[in-house]
Parts: sequence; structure tokens; C-alpha cells
Amino acid sequence: MFMVRSMDKAQTDSGSEAPSAQAEAGASDLCVLAELVEIQMSIARATQREALQAPQPGVDYGQRIATIARSVRLTLLLKGKLSRQAKEKRKAAAKREAAQEDWHALRVKLAMLAAAYESSEDPDEIQRRATEVCERVERTEVVELIEASRAEVAVAALCRRWGFPPQVERWLEMADVALENLDFLPSEDGEDDPPEQPPKPRPAGRRKPKPPDTG
Repeated sequence: MFMVRSMDKAQTDSGSEAPSAQAEAGASDLCVLAELVEIQMSIARATQREALQAPQPGVDYGQRIATIARSVRLTLLLKGKLSRQAKEKRKAAAKREAAQEDWHALRVKLAMLAAAYESSEDPDEIQRRATEVCERVERTEVVELIEASRAEVAVAALCRRWGFPPQVERWLEMADVALENLDFLPSEDGEDDPPEQPPKPRPAGRRKPKPPDTG
């Protein structure tokens, strides 16, 4: 179990490097904008002190402060826009991750149902085994195994536990067919994406007619 979780952690870390880098870049941009606002406010306060305590001849302090105020306002607008974009990206990433986890769990469950179906000899046994699978996959330890493992690892482990033939590829292929029929598609960057359908064979070209026999 430790090895399974370690493998999963390595996959998760490698898959999250790009989003993490983007998040750090976004946070850095927000910090820069916050510093710019503070600098502009410092200039505005210094201008105000100069205007009140030691005004310089010919300097339009009202215009100077208005220019600074406009710069601050634009910086704050940009900061708010970046904050909203970062929040939307976090929500979208969380939604994609949740959808991928749901798809992965459903794929494993369908694979185990396929194993139960193909391992049964009559309708009564099919019903009994399918019911047992549906109950077992909801157990905490099984849910944790599925979440922490790749589909192939989880199906192989559950086949060993529940006494099903360890035909992992076959059960997953049957699960992929069922998912396709259900139109339940994985997220774009999911690790458990089903293999693409092989290209359809091209129709054989028509044979050239034989030349007429002129005797």
C-alpha cells in the first residue's frame, strides 16, 4: 500500500508542476502590483506634504496628485482582474480534477463488474456477484485504494482480493466500451484516458479489369 501511494504521489507531483508554476507566477504578479500601489501612494503622500509644507513655485500639485490617483486606480483595476482570473483558474482546475477522479473511479468499478459478469456461469450468479461488487466498491478501504492507484493497479489488486481472473486489460477494455456507450468522457489531461480508437481500415481498391481476350 505504501508503494502504491508513493507511485501515486509521484504521478500527482509531476502532473501538478505546471499548474503550481502558473499559480506562483500569478501570485508574484499580484505582489508586484501591490508594491506598485504602495510606491504610488508613498509618492502621493510625499507630494501632499510638499504642497502643504514647502510648495514649489510653478508646480501644479493638484494635477500631479490627479495623475498619481489615476495610476493607482488603473493598477488596482489590473490587480482585481488578475485576482479574479486566478480564482477562476483555481475553480476550473479543481473541477477538472474532481471530474477526472470520478471518471477514474467509475472506470475501475465498471471493470470489476465486467470481471464479475464474465466470471459467472448463470444469471443468478451474475446478479449475486454484481451486487457484491457494487457493495464492496463503496467500502472505505476500497475507495482509498482506487483513489491512490492507477486503474491497472487497482483492478489487479481487487481481482486478487475478490477471486476474479486477473485479466486486467480485458476488464478495462470492457469498461472503456461501457464508458464510451455512456458518453462519459475523461478530462483532457487525465492519466487514465482510454486508448484512441484505431483508424478504420480503408476499403480495398477495385481491381483493374482484365484486358479482353483477343484470341
